[in-house]
Amino acid sequence: MNSPTFTLDKICLHSQLAAYIDGELSPREELELELHLAGCVNCAAELNEQKKLLCVLDVALERENEIELPVNFTKVLVATAESSVSGLRRPQERFKALFICAALFLAVLIGLGSETEAVFGSFWKFGEQLLAVGGFALHLIYDISIGVTVIMRSLTRHLVFGSSLPLVFLIGILFILLLAFSRFAVRHNRA
Repeated sequence: MNSPTFTLDKICLHSQLAAYIDGELSPREELELELHLAGCVNCAAELNEQKKLLCVLDVALERENEIELPVNFTKVLVATAESSVSGLRRPQERFKALFICAALFLAVLIGLGSETEAVFGSFWKFGEQLLAVGGFALHLIYDISIGVTVIMRSLTRHLVFGSSLPLVFLIGILFILLLAFSRFAVRHNRA
């Protein structure tokens, strides 16, 4: 038995009208829709209404100089949007995120299978190395600060007791050294 066929005359395709106006239909679909429009009063009226709407929008957009926005419109809009946002970062969202992370971690553990110990062993060794480097850096900074303190004490003891001029000179040198170091650090971070 043959399946029933539907012609465009019996089925109104309102969804294709916008594509027809925008020129997005293929030539065959365009021809079929034009034949349907010739016989269907409802679709032809709908097409005319959509064309009228587009004409009204074009006229309204051509006169865009009539609508003037306040100077701080963007700032007010952003502030209003940020203040009216609610429900973000609720405790329930954090709990869900933690639950998802735990589930993913468990899935990774299951996926690793017998390799779990080897993988975590390498992470443990990496952590130990990272702590060793961090400890060395902190110890180096501590030693440098102790050395600078000892040198500054010995210099100030000899200079301060004589007069106040060497103390001002010493503070000026420290200020210049601090300024030079900060400029060096900024240049180093940019590179």
